[in-house]
Amino acid sequence: MGITRRSGFTIVELLIVVVVIGILAAIVTVAYTGIQSAARDSSRIATLNQLQKAIELYYVENGDYPHILHGLGYESSCGSQTDNWGHCDRLKTLTDALAPYAKFDPTELSVPSGGFYYAYASQANDNYQTYGLMVQLEGDGGANDGGYFSNAYEVGQGPSYCMQAYTGNNRDWLNKSSGYHQRCYGGD
Repeated sequence: MGITRRSGFTIVELLIVVVVIGILAAIVTVAYTGIQSAARDSSRIATLNQLQKAIELYYVENGDYPHILHGLGYESSCGSQTDNWGHCDRLKTLTDALAPYAKFDPTELSVPSGGFYYAYASQANDNYQTYGLMVQLEGDGGANDGGYFSNAYEVGQGPSYCMQAYTGNNRDWLNKSSGYHQRCYGGD
């Protein structure tokens, strides 16, 4: 009598299949996460461009940009002015000033990890004739926008002015190292 062989998979073959499936699942998950992140960044950039158009319409009608020195949005909720230096109140002021030109919700610009949604700076020392607007991105989508930060999308005269006026370190238009309060901090 001959030896009969059973048909089936060996443990090694099963392990190889499980490993291959795991690798494929990991690749799909990473690709899907990257696609979601890029889509959120595209939405933030579109919202910021809409906001920029509203600010420009405000300028055409009023002859200057909204009188808000800084408007940062990095709190998950707006507390009192003493809680957050009045930033949420300033964002509300900006939202209200632009209401005739565009309806927007600043929280649409927020990043999942927290952090600021956007920073707005219009300067009293130039009669509010320039501004800068920035939204933080999850990726490096702002690397070629003419501003300082590669992980932020920046519009307005402020970012480009600082890039042209200064070189080296500290030429950013919104200096994060000093609490986001300096415009055109300087250069080397």
